[in-house]
Amino acid sequence: MTIHIERMTSDVSLHEGNIALTQQQIDKFVALVISKLEDRAREAQRARGATQIKRGAAPPFGAGR
Repeated sequence: MTIHIERMTSDVSLHEGNIALTQQQIDKFVALVISKLEDRAREAQRARGATQIKRGAAPPFGAGR
């Protein structure tokens, strides 16, 4: 069975005697993997944004007012 997840492709095979997964279990597993990949991408984007040098000046902080 070939599973495609965005840019990742994986071939999965079962040996005789192993219990095969149901389509519902496979769908749940794929959804979990996609969720984890999205979490990693979101975290990487947040980290890039936190360490990126931005142009322009920030508005005054207003401390002590």
